[in-house]
Amino acid sequence: MTLDEIKAAVDAGKSVHWFNEGYIVHKDDLGQYFITFAQNASSIGLTNQAGNRLNGKEHEFFVTSDTLGHSLHCSECGSEDVMQDAWAVWNAELQMHEVLSVMDHAYCNTCDGEAKLIKRKIRQYGGTAQIDQVAEGERVAAAKAHQATIGTYFTEGM
Repeated sequence: MTLDEIKAAVDAGKSVHWFNEGYIVHKDDLGQYFITFAQNASSIGLTNQAGNRLNGKEHEFFVTSDTLGHSLHCSECGSEDVMQDAWAVWNAELQMHEVLSVMDHAYCNTCDGEAKLIKRKIRQYGGTAQIDQVAEGERVAAAKAHQATIGTYFTEGM
């Protein structure tokens, strides 16, 4: 995020962070922007004294929001290439399966074994939503490939 994007996001009331969610970017009553470490309330200015250089790299600033959702990852390797068992029913009207219930059992294709899943918030870096610095385009391409595989399984597997 650029300096202007960070300030605009803070001014709009968005939850802006630096490096991780423990560092919160905020504006004080005097209109000054700060980066504060939530655990001990230690703060530093968002920029140098001249106001023309960020105290941090642009790519390290991000916005979190519950409306962006979350992704599921393997707790061992961090991969999103995971699956869960589920009950599905055939919807004749839509000509597709609909998931009724998702089970606890999970499998990681990267680890090639059972997995414990963890959730990660999808973060907004500047104008592009990303999942922990994974480019949106890569995630979308992977999701489409995965959906094609699942669709083939459901249509040909019966």
